[in-house]
Amino acid sequence: MTNILMLTGPLFMMQVYDRVLASRSVPTLIALSGLAIGLYVFLGVLELIRSRILTRIGQRIEEKLGEPTFDAVMLLPLRISKNEAISQPVRDLEQVRQFMSGLGPVAICDIPWLPLYLAILFLFHAYLGWLAVAGALILVALTLSSEVILRRPMKDLAQLSGARSEFLEAGRRNAEALHAMGMRSSYAARWRETNAHYLDEQLQTNDAIGSFSVVSKIFRLALQSAVLALGAWLTIKQLASPGAMIAASILTSRALAPIEQAIGQ
Repeated sequence: MTNILMLTGPLFMMQVYDRVLASRSVPTLIALSGLAIGLYVFLGVLELIRSRILTRIGQRIEEKLGEPTFDAVMLLPLRISKNEAISQPVRDLEQVRQFMSGLGPVAICDIPWLPLYLAILFLFHAYLGWLAVAGALILVALTLSSEVILRRPMKDLAQLSGARSEFLEAGRRNAEALHAMGMRSSYAARWRETNAHYLDEQLQTNDAIGSFSVVSKIFRLALQSAVLALGAWLTIKQLASPGAMIAASILTSRALAPIEQAIGQ
């Protein structure tokens, strides 16, 4: 469904080009724009659901493999030297879970191109440029809001992660004593409690990050169609060419994509 709904932008572009420009009908343009907005909202809901499903898949992997991995770490010092026995398996599992829980694009190399794209849009028409600037400012504001809102949860999560790692490392260092004194099962029970607290905090944080990412993505898609609609209106008024209308829509999407990606980081 999400991939079908991703066709909203191209189909909207085609209908604007074939129907709106041919008939020069502003009401038709308004009706098509309203339909596109509704489809984008539906797409946003599905994207949010998919993001949360991926987060829970990562958590399920942790739940299924967490205890066997912990047992492996606790048994390593009994089978090999202490210098070789490290908590790497748990860190490896953490990397797998993080990979399954979200995307990790690098946008820093693309952001410097944003002013160039905006300048080209202003060459097409000032209205197109200012609409793109407004969209960029909203995305930047969304990025800053996500930073402010997520700063404390991310800090708490980092502290829990550190405590979790220290607990694991203490168990590794004292694995022989815990095994000899018959305390390994009790230590494992405390590990499950510590790990469960960490996973709950991480699930809430990932949900919040995913929500910001989905909102920014859907906003960018809707903005692309808004630029197309504005370009169509300018074409009807003979203030811009049909080619500029399409190029402006594509350029706006390309210019704002790095900001959207940055929100996810």
